[in-house]
Amino acid sequence: MTGAVVTLGVLAWVAMALAQGGHQHGHTSLSGWLVMVVAMMLPPALPLFRVVRRLTSSDAYTWIAVLIFVSAWGLTGLVLTAGTDLLGGVFARLPHEHMLLGAGLVLAGAWQFTPWKDACLTACRTPRGIAMTRWRSGSPLVSGATIAGVYAASCIGCCWALMAVGLLTGAAGLGAMAVLTLLMAAERLTRQGRTLVRPAGAAALILGVSLLLGVDALFT
Repeated sequence: MTGAVVTLGVLAWVAMALAQGGHQHGHTSLSGWLVMVVAMMLPPALPLFRVVRRLTSSDAYTWIAVLIFVSAWGLTGLVLTAGTDLLGGVFARLPHEHMLLGAGLVLAGAWQFTPWKDACLTACRTPRGIAMTRWRSGSPLVSGATIAGVYAASCIGCCWALMAVGLLTGAAGLGAMAVLTLLMAAERLTRQGRTLVRPAGAAALILGVSLLLGVDALFT
């Protein structure tokens, strides 16, 4: 399971790198979003899949948990890709090229300071805690699916705004997506992950406001 998930993640990164090399600027499609999800979110979710595998003793049920996790992010992508396409037309009329990305950074930075971020991060850091409250030994398939769904919801609540920034940078921002991936993984998986939340939020706010004001030296 671990090797397969890591391999999928690596292949997704390769696909994004090839898209960058082919000058495909932007993951505005749902398929592009799903590639992002597999690259950036699937490997850090391995603790969840290991818990489901240990409880169900079934590879099939574990892959169902993987499918539920990716599908939940896919539904999120439907909303975010539609929203960015809509807003892209509006922001294209504004004087500065990177104002939509700036607005996304401001939103992501502000989200880092909310109690909803804190609550979702707490759940996302403890898949075993979710499993303890949702597991029913008599129905492993339903229990495993429920655990995966609850975990996916907490993960989305924790990371949706940062993923939206990745969506706005697109394939041309592969380095930025790598930074976002490391940040989100560190928040969820490392002992000191919580200490990164507020500094990352402050950095996103500063960069976002700079872009809204037309200060885009990083892109020139």
